[in-house]
Amino acid sequence: MSSIPAFSTAGYPFSRNVSDLLALGSQFKALSTQVSTGRVADTYGELGIRRSDSLSARASLSALSGYDAAIASARPRVELTSVSLTQISKSAATLRSGLTNSSTDRLTNVGLARAGLDRALDALNQQFGGQYLFGGRKSDTPPVVSADVLFGGDATDSAKPLAGLRTMVAEQVKADQGTGTGRLTISSPTSTSILVREDADAGTRANFGFRLAAAPVASSAFATIRYTPGILEAAIPRFAQAPTSDDHFRVVVNKAGGGQQIYDLSGADLADISSAAAAASSLQALVGDGKIATVQSGAPPGLTASFANLNAPGSFTVDVASQPARGDRLSIKLVMHDGTTTTLNLQAQSSADPDSTTDFAIGATPAATARNLSATLERALKHASETTLAASSTIRATQDLFAGSATPGLAPRRIDFSGSTPTYVQTPSPSTVIWYRGEASTTDPRSSVVVRAGATRTVAIGARANEEPIRAALSGFAALAVSDRSAPTTTSEERWKALAARLSALLPPKDAIEAVSNEFELASSALSEAQAQDRSARAILQSHLDRLENAPMEELMVKLVEVQNRLQASYQVTSMLSKLSLVNYLR
Repeated sequence: MSSIPAFSTAGYPFSRNVSDLLALGSQFKALSTQVSTGRVADTYGELGIRRSDSLSARASLSALSGYDAAIASARPRVELTSVSLTQISKSAATLRSGLTNSSTDRLTNVGLARAGLDRALDALNQQFGGQYLFGGRKSDTPPVVSADVLFGGDATDSAKPLAGLRTMVAEQVKADQGTGTGRLTISSPTSTSILVREDADAGTRANFGFRLAAAPVASSAFATIRYTPGILEAAIPRFAQAPTSDDHFRVVVNKAGGGQQIYDLSGADLADISSAAAAASSLQALVGDGKIATVQSGAPPGLTASFANLNAPGSFTVDVASQPARGDRLSIKLVMHDGTTTTLNLQAQSSADPDSTTDFAIGATPAATARNLSATLERALKHASETTLAASSTIRATQDLFAGSATPGLAPRRIDFSGSTPTYVQTPSPSTVIWYRGEASTTDPRSSVVVRAGATRTVAIGARANEEPIRAALSGFAALAVSDRSAPTTTSEERWKALAARLSALLPPKDAIEAVSNEFELASSALSEAQAQDRSARAILQSHLDRLENAPMEELMVKLVEVQNRLQASYQVTSMLSKLSLVNYLR
């Protein structure tokens, strides 16, 4: 017989009901938190399978922030570098204009050169954010010295004073001029003849003074000319020990067409450095048809070069065989070691100023005429030494200074006067100002500073003050600024004209520095483009991250109301069940 089991409130599964209530409460609390914070979760773990996407997006956004910070820091640097280069280019253009303008006098141009040099050095010492812009990787110290140090040297350390450009120019002029006739000697083998000969020392002929370019030319048969061309000798190089690939040395070569070329080399440039002899042979093969004039290096590798004095010096003899007519001329062409030439034109006159450098008097006899011609020729050579040759010396010394480097073996060339003839020092000592004190490297200057503008994108923005166009501009400014600023004389004016003619070739072409400046303008454009790309990428990533982490408010509010209603209903049912009894049930 069946019966109705006893009923009590304890028979209802309260544990399940409590569990459901707690779940709904937790859900309500979670939804309330999402509504108040606007975020799906407080921890990455609560995101579930979406946490890896969130972490990846945040990492990408963090990287983009780093790229933006690098770009923001680099853009002012690039703009300042470009402005500095533009300033140097304008100064060079102003000086070039002054040199070609006949109305601009010598002293004005010297002032333009000094002002241009001061502005250029200031521009090259520009800094941003505590870093100097034109020192390459070495950005913690000024990359170039001041103009005063450049010209006058540095006596900060009295025990080891450093010579400046003025000293180097004076030494070069002294070595080139010799006794005053540009290392040429004049003698009279007979009463009617004049002998002009180059220096007997092959090393001197290879490096200093005038050389005879060709046979003199007489406008008539009054002079018989015998000419012996001089053949430049090549110095024989020797290494004290086999150089390593990191050993540096300088080799100066006389080119076949005239002039000299400087090679700054290292052991890595030679085909064979297995031994000292092999390295010397490789060096001779490297310079080809050029004839080595001088070398210098540190020790190691101890590179030296010597001349065998095998070739006789060039010479010519002018024999006044008969009296010249008034206006007859003798032309003598001379060549200098910068590759330029000058021509002495001596003209016969009925009478001539005893100090003339162009006219010689026709004497009573051919012997007297020969003596007059010889005296005028000597004055002409001395005048050419003080003007044209001195201008050449100034250019060469200036180029030597600006070719100097702190790299061992590559200091500016200096001249030793202790022997019977001057020679370039082959083992340089630290006795000369090094104008550039930044990073000394042969690598691409731009690569010295690189900005990371994207995951796979970099922009090179490095610069060095010793880049060729910049160095050429500084050389031009300095060569003119170091010249004599005293009151004009005939000699100083002619020396100035000779110097001005050479400076036109020394100053960089108009577009050379602009080409370097354009590289920074392109870098600036690349940075702007990278920044725009990063901005677009950030917008996409941020939108994706928002979808992953931000809670949709409309949907949340619907869910919250639904859970609230369910929770309220559950509470009401639970309350009713808690009051249930047999009496209430029977009612």
